[in-house]
Amino acid sequence: MKTNSSNNIIELTENKSSDKDNIVCNKQNLPIHLSVLAISTEPDITQALSYQFSLINNLQVEFTEQIPKQFSQFELVILAIGKDNANIKIIIEKLAKQNMPTLLLGDNIDHDVIKTAMHFHVQDVISISAIEQELFNALTDCANTILQHKKIAPIISILNGKSGSGASFITGCLGEITAKLCEEEIVLIDGDLHYGSLADSLDLTGHYFLNDALNEIDKLDNMAIKSMMSKRKNLSLLACEAYAQLESGQSENFNRLEQLLWKIKLNHDLVLADLSRGLEVLTLPLVLLSSQIIIVVQQNIISLRETKALIHQLTDRMGISKDIITIIVNRHSKKVTNINLDDIKEALAIQKVFYVSNNYQLASSCTDLGSSLTKVSENKVIHEEICRIIDQVFPIDITIEKSGFFSKILRKTHDIIR
Repeated sequence: MKTNSSNNIIELTENKSSDKDNIVCNKQNLPIHLSVLAISTEPDITQALSYQFSLINNLQVEFTEQIPKQFSQFELVILAIGKDNANIKIIIEKLAKQNMPTLLLGDNIDHDVIKTAMHFHVQDVISISAIEQELFNALTDCANTILQHKKIAPIISILNGKSGSGASFITGCLGEITAKLCEEEIVLIDGDLHYGSLADSLDLTGHYFLNDALNEIDKLDNMAIKSMMSKRKNLSLLACEAYAQLESGQSENFNRLEQLLWKIKLNHDLVLADLSRGLEVLTLPLVLLSSQIIIVVQQNIISLRETKALIHQLTDRMGISKDIITIIVNRHSKKVTNINLDDIKEALAIQKVFYVSNNYQLASSCTDLGSSLTKVSENKVIHEEICRIIDQVFPIDITIEKSGFFSKILRKTHDIIR
């Protein structure tokens, strides 16, 4: 029995947009972020799809009436068949040659088109009347296929418990030493939107910045993501241009940050984010996508008081589990006897507490004089302390030297995707 596409579309869209609160409450989540290209020449079909897409989180959709010259930045194409479908078979073949996963959408599709779709392994064919029930499941299947074939890098965010505690220094140390201990692709994201000092600390020249990537997010495919960053061997940096977010329109571009993060996660092994300014609205997606959060504190009452307030925001207000929070006491000194590590565990109610010893000369040469953080490796004490943190917190394979012998540290089995 044939169905009427116009009636189906009217039924799907009628009165659907009147209750925005229900739309927000009923949103479904894809397991990863998907960038989708929807090819549709029929306004009614475009309207119906737009509504269905509005009910789904972790989804970025671009509509077009014809296949573009470049579409490698998308993970999926939805090809809607309307009244004029003369070129549909050619489009299906072209998408297949580019190994682009494709969903076919339409009613009363010609047998020849179905045969072509089957020949070129189109992932699914969905009727207009069934998109409300089947579209989300089809998108989920596509996302799960990507998860099976790609490693999704975890994000570890490093925040200052109190301003000036040394989160940028710790981030640089963790990134530099981790890259030397493994063959994984390590990415540092400088989330300090005011100063952005990681490029100088790591002795890397930044030519392409976070705001540039957000401006050009729709053009960034897998190759572009890897080539746009400053790089030294397996360590990459997405630098931040000082005060770039104050330029006209830049704050709005941070709505695309989550989309950018998923592109980075899908093409690297580990992401470290320097959020030395703490919680900020523009960079909250970094925190919410993090599988681990490291808070850098100092050995004094004021630092612990502000850190406790930060933990309250993370856990009670944002719903983040204490189990993924780690504390690093920076500039730790055994001479300070009134506040020890057990006191800090009790005060902050966090069990994972590490320390990095105080070395003013080394820290100031890296931060104030612009010397590379590679000097950290020359300081055996701090190097060993950083290695201990990497060993026990980071979900990657590393090789560290212990008493003259190399010991393989196996990959952690805890969940690396939130």
